[in-house]
Amino acid sequence: MPTTYPPLFALPEIPAGTSGDAADRTLVLIRAAYDLLDEAGLEGLTIRAVLARAGLARRAFYERFQGKDDLVLAVFDQSLRAAALQFREITARCAGPVEALQAIVTGIVVGQLGQDRMGANRRGAALSREHLRLAQTRPSELNSALEPLLDVMAGHVALGMGQGVFRAADSQLQARLIYNLVSTTVHTVLLAEEGGAADPAEREGLAEDLWEFCRRAIQA
Repeated sequence: MPTTYPPLFALPEIPAGTSGDAADRTLVLIRAAYDLLDEAGLEGLTIRAVLARAGLARRAFYERFQGKDDLVLAVFDQSLRAAALQFREITARCAGPVEALQAIVTGIVVGQLGQDRMGANRRGAALSREHLRLAQTRPSELNSALEPLLDVMAGHVALGMGQGVFRAADSQLQARLIYNLVSTTVHTVLLAEEGGAADPAEREGLAEDLWEFCRRAIQA
């Protein structure tokens, strides 16, 4: 059975009717923003629209977020944590660190192919633009959101170094370099695909090329 990879930007499901305590309302606001990005991209993501979708008062938003950038960062935080958990499950079934790291690289590139809705393209393109912008304007917060996924990658890099299959280096730095290369390439692809459908063969070929480049860079 082929592996199903988690999309780079996907949220865990929020149970229906969730709106009770403060943490629940935060998740409801994040889910509302996520769904609006599906429907209309960045143009549709306004605080007014988020509140209308969530069914919450303006006060509920500003008790949690200072503005839209904070909300977008929360979307990144939730979605990347979800991806990290899924990649842990996927790589736990891999034969070793080489196969595990390849699975992560491949998953980042082809994960969105499992979503056949046009909204996934709009959301992916919108979050790609925001990822690139926030990397310049809010780097520390974005780096914090990336940590769970980078930790998964760094763990496999370190294991490969211990086994002698990857050359000795800083595992965290190696993981970040790999992620930066792969994610930046994927962001470019998502922006090019905005409003259209992804070509599975091209995306899978890109995943193979990126992995081969990364493998040659870190292999002993």
